[in-house]
Amino acid sequence: MTKMLKTLSALAVIAAVLVIVAVFVVKQQEPGDPMTGQPVFPELKTAINDVTELSVDTQSGTITLHRQEDIWRVKEKYDYPADLGTVRETLIGLAELTTLEPKTRKPELYEKLGLQDVEAEGSLSTGITLKDATDNTVAAAVIGNDRPAKGKSGYKELFIRKAGDPQTWLVEGRLTIEKNPGKWLDKELTQIETKRVRRLVVTHPDKTRLVVEKAKPTDLNYHVANLPDGLEIESQFTVNNVVSTVTSLSLDDVKPQNEVPFEDQPVRTAVFETFDGLQGTVQLLPKDEKNYVTISAVFNAGLVWKPEPEREAEPGKKSDPQAGEPSDVDVQDKEADTNPDQPRIKSEAEVKAEIEALNQRVGDWVYIIPKFRADALLKKPQDLLKTSVSAP
Repeated sequence: MTKMLKTLSALAVIAAVLVIVAVFVVKQQEPGDPMTGQPVFPELKTAINDVTELSVDTQSGTITLHRQEDIWRVKEKYDYPADLGTVRETLIGLAELTTLEPKTRKPELYEKLGLQDVEAEGSLSTGITLKDATDNTVAAAVIGNDRPAKGKSGYKELFIRKAGDPQTWLVEGRLTIEKNPGKWLDKELTQIETKRVRRLVVTHPDKTRLVVEKAKPTDLNYHVANLPDGLEIESQFTVNNVVSTVTSLSLDDVKPQNEVPFEDQPVRTAVFETFDGLQGTVQLLPKDEKNYVTISAVFNAGLVWKPEPEREAEPGKKSDPQAGEPSDVDVQDKEADTNPDQPRIKSEAEVKAEIEALNQRVGDWVYIIPKFRADALLKKPQDLLKTSVSAP
């Protein structure tokens, strides 16, 4: 009898353990909880091209990006174009997030993971919502604390809570969500090969002029024009950098032109001319510890570079094109084609199309540029010399 009771007791313990295991398994397989190692948003990869709006919510405010005719724009920045690369990386980053392990479902513990509701007092979380053209939500979540992923360069481990779901997760991916509207802007303003520029003239409010130029497209360095005898430049890099500044301008922020008037202001004007006829004008206004610029361009046929006359063949030297022997002109053309320092001289049609695209993109705007860019354009001739001299 005692032996039978012991057997029954053992069976009861085993049955109890099996019940606990069954409950645990059922709980782990509850609908709505993605399995570990699975996409957080399983349907986003196939629906990513349907996304037409991306909004980011923090206690600092909302950033809204929306797509119009294949151009993403930042609503809070006067609908200025967004950087397509940043938008694409964010969408792909969300689509590729995968779960590592489930965390708490208790709202009172969300704060420890940075997953409070965005509007909760003191919340540091970030809300992100993707919608399609019919205003349907494609994906939505609260993003919390993050840390570098173990053994995976460029990857993060993040805490996340999908909208409407109390379950929190530790997930992994390459996701960065910008919380400053300016970080979403397309920052490129001018993107012109510096070697195309033959001359740059910067005129200051006191009429001081800095002229930087070179004679031929193949020349590597620029020189300061009208340099007094006995004076030398401090740094060739600094001189060249003045030119490269106007050809590769980028923005920190943007405003409509009517919000920052330039009339009757101490404006610096930089005019750059290329060997193929592009004449660009950058106006710089330092004001309130910011540096504002406007940009425009026109075509000037008089600037188009014409190579020096071809030199005559050496006496006694003949070439026979029919026999396949190269002439001096053929050799020069071949050298120009293979010279990495020779910029391509664009056709008039190409330059005019380039100018039209530039003016269309920048014509209605005033840009705030980085200080180091402005500093290059604020230089006067004496700032480039080894010996300090007074302005003429």
